[in-house]
Amino acid sequence: MSTIKTAVVGLGMGRFHIKGYLNHPSADVAAVVDLDESRFGEIKELVPGVRTYTDYREMLRAEKPDLVSVAVPNFLHEEVTCAALDAGANVLCEKPMSLNVESALRMRDKAESSGKRLYINFSQRFSEFARTARGLVDEGRLGDIYHAYCQWTRRDGIPRFGGWFGQKKMSGGGPLIDLGVHRLDFVLWLMGGVKPVTVSGTTHHRLGSALGKAQGKAFDVEDLASGFIRTDNGASILFEVSWTGFQVRKEQQALRLLGEKGSIEGGPGLHGDYTLHYCHDIAGHAFNSILVQPGRDTTSYEALIESLVTGKPYLSSAEDGIRLQIVLDCLYESARLGREVVVEEFVGKALQYL
Repeated sequence: MSTIKTAVVGLGMGRFHIKGYLNHPSADVAAVVDLDESRFGEIKELVPGVRTYTDYREMLRAEKPDLVSVAVPNFLHEEVTCAALDAGANVLCEKPMSLNVESALRMRDKAESSGKRLYINFSQRFSEFARTARGLVDEGRLGDIYHAYCQWTRRDGIPRFGGWFGQKKMSGGGPLIDLGVHRLDFVLWLMGGVKPVTVSGTTHHRLGSALGKAQGKAFDVEDLASGFIRTDNGASILFEVSWTGFQVRKEQQALRLLGEKGSIEGGPGLHGDYTLHYCHDIAGHAFNSILVQPGRDTTSYEALIESLVTGKPYLSSAEDGIRLQIVLDCLYESARLGREVVVEEFVGKALQYL
């Protein structure tokens, strides 16, 4: 398959999918779908000749694409993904995979029965920063990793306030399912196959709820979440994510992995570059290396086209999406119950994906 006929459903986040695909010569962005026709003008300038639709079912019948990007609100992920798989397309679905584990399992089952592939857009795995960090781990430079910390917090960054992001029935949750899905997936991926055993999560919604009440807009999800995860090899993960909260910086991202031989720390540096610090010993003396992300990243979209053309493995699968969805569901359940949750007792048949 030398050319991949591609369609993108949803032109919010979907605009980034299109731009990523256009960087690969084997991608043919043939069609786009959105309910808001005012978005088509920008896309037609970006992709001359692209065909536009307001109904994804009509697009699937008319275009018969090889690949469909699903970049619609979370509550529509299952519906659109399953329809695309049934139509004979492979699918790249935006994160989170869906609203809950049960929905994610149905999506994975549909992919299996259709004979097509379902991928989840855990885009942070594909950066040069990520590849460098994973390389250090795979080479054994850190030794056994026993603790990780990750953060993505904002001072004032509730997305599209009053829209679907802040309504649980459509989003599934707040910053935990929006930002935390990236940070937790990235840490678990770097740690390489560890299984969460117990989780303890807490959520807060004081600022978001007060703002919603003051403006008369819907908001029933958390605006901050934090938690603690124990894994099957005795390692621990601490995290914090928020959309809003009083802090010095407008936005803060952080990552730290501690190992018996060394550690890595990273976050945005000057000019938006991501800086990776590798801390270790040389001949018994403390030594720190600083690695600044070089050049342009290969995006998850380019990597997927390359995978479909060449057969090279892709870094993110439906099983990865289910694994992360289990963690998210358990953290929300822990926050609801006000106590730690044992993962094995909560997830039932999905346990095989951990």
